[in-house]
Amino acid sequence: MSDEPQHLADLIWSVSDLLRGDYKTSQYGQVILPFTVLRRLECVLAPTKQEVLNALGGPHAASPDGDILRQAAGHAFYNTSQLTLKQIAAQSADSAKNLRTYVDSFSQNAREVMERYEFVTQIRRLEQASLLREVIGKFADLDLRPETVSNHQMSLVFEELVRRIAEQSNETAGEHFTPRDVVRLMVDILVAGDSKVLSLPGGAVRTVLDPVCGTGGMLSEAEERITELNPEARVSVHGQDLNSESWAICRSDIMMRGKSPNNIKFGNIFTHDGHPDARFDYILANPPFGMEWKRVKSAVEEEHNTLGNNGRFGAGLPRINDGSLLFLQHMLSKMKPVDSSGLGGSRVAIIFNGSPMHTGIAGSGESSIRRWIIENDWLEAVVALPDQLFYNTGIAAYFWILTNRKPVDRKGKVVLVDAREHWQKMRKPLGSKRRYIAPDQINEITQLYSEALSVASDANHPLYSKVRVLHNEDLGYRQITVNHPLKLRFEVTEEILAGFSASKFAQKMADPTRFVAALRPLIGSAWTDKAKAFAALKGAVTASGQAWPSGTPFQKVARDAFGVRDPKGEVQNYKGAPEPDSVLRSSIHLPLSQDPEEYFRRSVLPSAPEAWTDHTKERIGYEIPLSLFSVAQLKSRFEPLRHVARMEAARLIPASNGAATEADGTDGPAYLRAQDLHVAKSAMELLQSAPTGHALAACAGGDLVGRPGNWRLLPENFGEAVTSLYVLRPQGNRGRTLCEWLNSRTENEQFPTSRDLMNLQVPVDIVGDDEFEDLLDDVDAGRQVLKEATSDILPNIFSHTNTDVQDLRKDTRSAASEARLIGELVRPLEDPVWRAEWSYPYHIAALARRYRISSHPAERKDALLKLTEGTARTLGILALSDMVARGRFTRKLRQQFRNGASFGTWLWLINKLGEEVSDPAIPELNGLGNHSDLYSLLEGIKDFRNGSHHAHGVRASHELDNEADLLEPRVVSALNSVNWLSGMHWDWVERCEYLDESSYKLVGQRLRGSHPSWEPFTRSSTFPLKPDHIFVGSTPSGPPVDLWPLASVNLCTTCNTRELFLIDEVRDGVLTLRSLEEHSLEIPYTGSE
Repeated sequence: MSDEPQHLADLIWSVSDLLRGDYKTSQYGQVILPFTVLRRLECVLAPTKQEVLNALGGPHAASPDGDILRQAAGHAFYNTSQLTLKQIAAQSADSAKNLRTYVDSFSQNAREVMERYEFVTQIRRLEQASLLREVIGKFADLDLRPETVSNHQMSLVFEELVRRIAEQSNETAGEHFTPRDVVRLMVDILVAGDSKVLSLPGGAVRTVLDPVCGTGGMLSEAEERITELNPEARVSVHGQDLNSESWAICRSDIMMRGKSPNNIKFGNIFTHDGHPDARFDYILANPPFGMEWKRVKSAVEEEHNTLGNNGRFGAGLPRINDGSLLFLQHMLSKMKPVDSSGLGGSRVAIIFNGSPMHTGIAGSGESSIRRWIIENDWLEAVVALPDQLFYNTGIAAYFWILTNRKPVDRKGKVVLVDAREHWQKMRKPLGSKRRYIAPDQINEITQLYSEALSVASDANHPLYSKVRVLHNEDLGYRQITVNHPLKLRFEVTEEILAGFSASKFAQKMADPTRFVAALRPLIGSAWTDKAKAFAALKGAVTASGQAWPSGTPFQKVARDAFGVRDPKGEVQNYKGAPEPDSVLRSSIHLPLSQDPEEYFRRSVLPSAPEAWTDHTKERIGYEIPLSLFSVAQLKSRFEPLRHVARMEAARLIPASNGAATEADGTDGPAYLRAQDLHVAKSAMELLQSAPTGHALAACAGGDLVGRPGNWRLLPENFGEAVTSLYVLRPQGNRGRTLCEWLNSRTENEQFPTSRDLMNLQVPVDIVGDDEFEDLLDDVDAGRQVLKEATSDILPNIFSHTNTDVQDLRKDTRSAASEARLIGELVRPLEDPVWRAEWSYPYHIAALARRYRISSHPAERKDALLKLTEGTARTLGILALSDMVARGRFTRKLRQQFRNGASFGTWLWLINKLGEEVSDPAIPELNGLGNHSDLYSLLEGIKDFRNGSHHAHGVRASHELDNEADLLEPRVVSALNSVNWLSGMHWDWVERCEYLDESSYKLVGQRLRGSHPSWEPFTRSSTFPLKPDHIFVGSTPSGPPVDLWPLASVNLCTTCNTRELFLIDEVRDGVLTLRSLEEHSLEIPYTGSE
């Protein structure tokens, strides 16, 4: 944003100073946005205000015609009041009444915006707080005339205000505001397929629709991007939303841009399509994830049933708890048709979570919708995004890109792009948003999408693993059902009688207890066929004077109760045919290209000759499994989970009235619930009342318990319990590595069944490895220490013993102060710049602070470049010190400093060390040469600096801001790459005291952190170290590295302050060192070649 819009946004935002105390921070927008709109409309209408008043007093005064008044105003809206905001602010009384009158004098389309803002409520609230006149006066003084603030500049101002308000209320922002980085990537990919068309000379006309437009961010970004590609393009944006405030913001933004506000409709698209007959070039949306559509169920079902494929929802209806695919069907109904010459058509982009990609079995509503889309060849690409991108959810999301005019080379294909690793960590999280996609990463992803076909065909391409190109039919499958005959043997046991007694049929008998008692003498009996078993059972019952029930229902209950599945048992028949075993029944997904009969003959019959397929249940399904996206694997042998662990079977806990446990004095089994999984230290802490009548698995110490993506290895002394969660028993009773691996797999979501879970591939080379297990035990112990250390921080306020309210208020204020302090203390853990400022060597730390406190765009950019060069300088000096220590401060090395050190000097030294030294004294320097990611980052930033410095003319503020935004993620990545520097202490030794032959006492200062008053230290050493030298740590057993004469701490004669000086120039036997303040220190050098 350029200086003027930024300054104006700051000026408008300053009104929040008046609101503080009477409004919550998240409520500032309820005042700032409608007043901004009101003042802009007044300024826009001011030149024609008299013409409107004249028209109002003309021949149509009795019933003024809106068209006449709009014509007089010269805009799509007007105001018929003689009042102005300045006049209202100047009046000492009736300001609220006059303001309401003024707002009511707007045309309906403008007045409706103020109504949706609930502006009357805000007028009343401001009046009660005695703020109304002052707020009106603030806005009345703003010069928002179009000749001063263009429509484009005004839209930038309004967008900046909306962004600030969304960030102030980030807990709900995600419902109506999509992060700018996500929108930019989405729009870039959407228009990437049209870049040639959009860049043609002439004024292309493009229409854009967002059916769930929220505050309009996607619409404004789409318009901006299209006009960047073609400044002569005419873009018409359209939207709809059902949230009043979001709709008002979006419509306001449209009005700020000088466009027709009538293009933004209000209402629910499922019950009221605001654009029923319109078709658009681009359609994009971010609908709510997993939104129920129960409230619109009747309207949607009626359209589906009555209009079928002539309506919007003819392809199918998804389950009621997720309407995502309904939104997509609505959007596809807005595509322009493609004519016979291939012109026309539309491009569609939508943001989904993972559910619409695979939820629903073959033949379900979701699968049918996917089938309709893919068989029509509309799905062009799916882009997997990083998680933690959105304000109100941390889950991962996906772009679907669809079009009815695919390029020839993409017809019949679907491109999958894995962009999950393209992100930067936010220096300050906003709600659930902890990551963002940097501008250069947006360009990388867009380029990868555009070049996907060529990348996927080149196995040597560095991004080959990030792209997959599939044929449409690859996403389809044929679901066949394989049945096996039900085989049973029959027996009577105590457990079987208990199960039969608990059945609904038995409970309805006249005397179930007597009936079961008659069968008890048969306990221990077994039969190989049903006829003999039933004869014996019937005989026992009739011998007791009871009747054996007749009828099919009882026969089935008895068979299910006394029958036990047995591969060698009797085949059960139903209506003259083998009865299928529901437990052994399996649904198999086959590629559409595979012959199901051939598969059955080859893969099923050899091992199960009695099996058969049920052709009546054959279905065609379509899905996009998340496992299709590439996942980098370890270089290890992988085998199914079942080879390294077994799953504990769940068993039925019989229903009981508790009498038995009371009689024998025993407790029921301890019950491990999901909410206790990571909290309970032992089974003694669990509820001693497992739910009866449920299938639960036994678990104990050493077992892995949980669900896909959420596992815990129970401590060895945990004790015994039962749980409804999965229970895995690792082989060898060591499961730490297996637990760590299972919790790392994001694709675990794809294994909801126990059978699929046990087929999950695990790295068998490390699972169970004793050394690896021991290391992970240490890691887990550290996690537990951290957890326990923080568990007592900020406890529940009402857990205090205070009974006095005033004492409670005092404790709460103290806790709030502590909470703010904690927020500052943990910043170095989250923000790499803060971490560098807090814990890196002084030279980098001080530069990190300079960047953190910079405000002006030019300062930000300059501070980022200096921070990067400072990082390279630090690494270069460490590299040079190693070569000097080996007697290699040669003429060639000194020549690099002949004209003073530059950014390139430090990169040259880093690479030189990598080429000549295979075992540097500081191991972390190994591998930092020109083939490393860090070297490439530093070199790229150096080239960026050189190119930027060579640009001609004075740079506009917004250009500098954009450049700083491009630089920051790269610099942050560089800082993250050398986080080992936080433990690499630069110790300046003031004196070294002799204690004995192998022990010395060192006194000095640690040059760590940004504060120039360095931290004093006193420590022992087994090596004597020279005073007034700076030493850095090396290997734990080796001597520290002496940085003399490359770095020195001295009292500066210029500023009379002790400073850190680093080598900068070598000439005529003199080393010149410079400090951060550009002060110099000269040291004579007579070292050898």
